[in-house]
Amino acid sequence: MPEATLKLPGAERLARGLWRWTAYHPEWKQDVGCVAYARGSGAELVLIDPMLPVDEADRRRFLRALDREVRARSRPLKVLVTIHWHKRHATEIVERYARAPGAELWGPSTAARKLSLDDGRALDRARRIPSDVVAFETRRGEEVVLWLPSARAIVAGDALLGGKRKPLRVCPQSWFPAGVDRAAVARSLRPLTKLPVELVVPLHGEPILEHAATVLAGALAEAAGRA
Repeated sequence: MPEATLKLPGAERLARGLWRWTAYHPEWKQDVGCVAYARGSGAELVLIDPMLPVDEADRRRFLRALDREVRARSRPLKVLVTIHWHKRHATEIVERYARAPGAELWGPSTAARKLSLDDGRALDRARRIPSDVVAFETRRGEEVVLWLPSARAIVAGDALLGGKRKPLRVCPQSWFPAGVDRAAVARSLRPLTKLPVELVVPLHGEPILEHAATVLAGALAEAAGRA
């Protein structure tokens, strides 16, 4: 299958069919990551936790480029949200392409009301969804971690964070709801270590492009108290 191409301002190719861009988040007061994924030339386009540029001119430029990418595909744009906090500009983008070829919003079923999801668009229970993406539930609650098989990449919204001191870690205890701890979240993510992982893309922090499977296993072991 010919490789997909993508021309979005600021989007960096990480692997076959996988791109990442960053945008400034006014609440976090820092750049956050966003992902685009397409399995092959002409394949449907998937955006994960998308955020648009703050600068108005940059935003218009980005949206014009996205318009071209969406028009070039016959299937609806898929917009996936890993956790309701990462809704960002997902709804705005879906509404922009409400007409043909259309757009669909997907997210965790536990956040269906907060995200106003249509029936049948839940990311749960290790089920395959658009473009063969697989969603894994986490013990964190309203969050899924995504496996992109053709790119051999894991994309994580909040459950896994990048950093300078440690390349990857389970998010802090203060981020969890009552009754959930880091060890439980790490255990819930253990199935990810059985996958042929070559990249881990946390949307807070830098992607892990080398020895990703080893780095992932180490981060989960540390949080589970087995390091």
